Amino acid sequence: MKIKKIKLQNYRNYDNFEIDLSKNLNIIIGNNAQGKTNLLESIYVLAVTKSFLSINDKNLIKFNNKFAKILGEIINNLSRNNKLDIIFSDKGKVVKVNGKEIKKLSDYISIINVIIFSTDNIRIFKESPNSRRKYFNIQISQINKNYLKYLSEYNILLKQRNEFLKIMNLNNKSDLDYLDILNDKYVDLSIKISKYRKNYVDDINLYLSDMFKYITGMEELYLIYHTSIDEDEEIFKEKLTNNLNKELLYKMTLVGPNRDDFYFKLDDKNLSLYGSQGQIRSAVLALKLSEVKLFTEKTGDSPILLLDDIFSELDIEKRNNLLSTLSGNVQTVITTTDIENITEDIRKKANVYEIDDGNIISIQINNEDGEVNGK
Repeated sequence: MKIKKIKLQNYRNYDNFEIDLSKNLNIIIGNNAQGKTNLLESIYVLAVTKSFLSINDKNLIKFNNKFAKILGEIINNLSRNNKLDIIFSDKGKVVKVNGKEIKKLSDYISIINVIIFSTDNIRIFKESPNSRRKYFNIQISQINKNYLKYLSEYNILLKQRNEFLKIMNLNNKSDLDYLDILNDKYVDLSIKISKYRKNYVDDINLYLSDMFKYITGMEELYLIYHTSIDEDEEIFKEKLTNNLNKELLYKMTLVGPNRDDFYFKLDDKNLSLYGSQGQIRSAVLALKLSEVKLFTEKTGDSPILLLDDIFSELDIEKRNNLLSTLSGNVQTVITTTDIENITEDIRKKANVYEIDDGNIISIQINNEDGEVNGK
């Protein structure tokens, strides 16, 4: 999977912007607040239709404008070209593939797969379980369309169930019958979602420990999936029944995927609770490299890797270890404020773009991509 071109209109600090990217390594250099991270964000949004920085899509629209547009030209391993468009406005967002509007996000997401490593990822593993659930929901959805479909259905059902718990009368048989109907569907969707999450974590753990050892020299890092869901439908439904009084008290669903958590375990220690900033950073980096391998295995095509200003936080050995694990098939986009954070050998293999105030002011083209140019 490669992005050949990105065009931005009224996006963040960009008016009209266009860049052609190398199929291999791209380095975006510039001072803070010049648009480097915004460019990376636009690639991420093009893939998953959501920002990793902002909850509100309206924040993507440049001030005093009515819309923002991202256009990307991509090519996959079958040499198929696609033009992807996302338009944000007060009316919402519209996604298109080759000019045709796509109504269901589940039909759009996974056309292009991205993996991003930013300081925001490190924060996720120090914050609430909700942050981690959102993260893994996006990752799993990129390689499993059915997961996104089940998750959407589950979120609707969870809202219905929570609303009903607020008004339910235990002495009313019709209320109990209706709850039983809701519970049957809730159990079915919960188990399906849980299986996808468990399988994803199991697959990641095939790579994670080796990646972590390669980066840090330490072993035995695992990603743990913690859930209250039992795969036996009757046992899980009984658990819901036993929790009913408590749920009526709190007026919300207390058992299910909405209570799941994910965390790193190193030497029997939960890094989210007891890990240092450096340990979590290295664990997240190992996770990202594991995801590159997993995405490639599951889809038959390599994802696009985005690295947002992380080289300043890694020592030289970790930087070299990171880049040496990436094959030439993985298109990578790196941002940095200081080109000296990246070794000369790496720079020679990359296209280097300097950005100032939303414009490219200089380009250095690598030998393999001499035909590339930016505007």
